[in-house]
Amino acid sequence: MVEKISKYTLWAGMGISIVILLLFFAVGYDRPFEENPKFTDPMLTDALLIWTYFLTFAAIVVTVWSLIHGATTKGTGTMKETGLVAKCGTIAWGITILSLICGAILGIIGKDETMLINGKDWNDPTDIIITDMSLVAIFVLLIVTIIATIYSMVGKK
Repeated sequence: MVEKISKYTLWAGMGISIVILLLFFAVGYDRPFEENPKFTDPMLTDALLIWTYFLTFAAIVVTVWSLIHGATTKGTGTMKETGLVAKCGTIAWGITILSLICGAILGIIGKDETMLINGKDWNDPTDIIITDMSLVAIFVLLIVTIIATIYSMVGKK
């Protein structure tokens, strides 16, 4: 039952994401920016940002819930229910700690150079490092997601 819910949630999320991205690029994408016509001001930027915020919030909620659930149940489910025996809490904490360490490393090696954004100099090093760290993390997670998706499709059923 849980596997079906997870599967439907994944497909629904992917479908909504694809529709929002198609609309973002197809509807009013080439609209010129009022202050500087050299730049574009896509019409559906707000919709894309709201969807991104929703996905980020949902990921945080699911991560926190998984950590609490894994720590409190200590993986007491059977092998058939969880696929793992007594390792759920350890794996959840391990992934969380590894993610925080990777984020710290990406933050340390991130560039803090001045950038030109919409014709204005952007020189706040904290914002630049966080943005750089987030972009690298997005690319790494995208690659991991693609590999995991392909593996789950090809793997034993």
